[in-house]
Amino acid sequence: MRWIFLWSLFIVSCANGETKEVDVVSIEITDKLGQDSTLYFLDKIDNGKATLEELDRARPYFIQSDSLIKTEAKYLMQAGLVLMSGDNGPLYGLNYLIFLTKKFPMHKFAPEALMQLALYFDTTLGDKQRSTAFLQSLMDRYPKHELVPSAKSLLELNQSSEQQELETVKTWLNNQ
Repeated sequence: MRWIFLWSLFIVSCANGETKEVDVVSIEITDKLGQDSTLYFLDKIDNGKATLEELDRARPYFIQSDSLIKTEAKYLMQAGLVLMSGDNGPLYGLNYLIFLTKKFPMHKFAPEALMQLALYFDTTLGDKQRSTAFLQSLMDRYPKHELVPSAKSLLELNQSSEQQELETVKTWLNNQ
């Protein structure tokens, strides 16, 4: 009788172990498919061939593949801009650009990320204080970058009255 009980216990233990292994394997396959899809969409963006529909489909993959996205500045920039432009995941997009400026401060995308953050906080969120902080950071960290003149103009707009803002825009447009 004892022998039958032990044999039953052994079979149940083996069956439970097999179920766990299958679960782990299916999770690994799902993660791999997600990363492959993420890389597919990043490649489409990189080649300039991504459609708006594809960008919509890419957003969940960019969120799901967070650890992959955070490995390269280019991935962070691409995913950040795509996520910021949609309804799904704009906070992820903001975080990706902020993360880019901290993890890859010397990368060519870091000043551009700061400018995109400033523009997003100003135009989309109406947060001139945060926008100003990003513009100031861009000017302080990268004083010789080609975006500094634009950052200075935007900073003037953020710190001016409505009438001064109109005059600054007129002057800026006349100089273009």
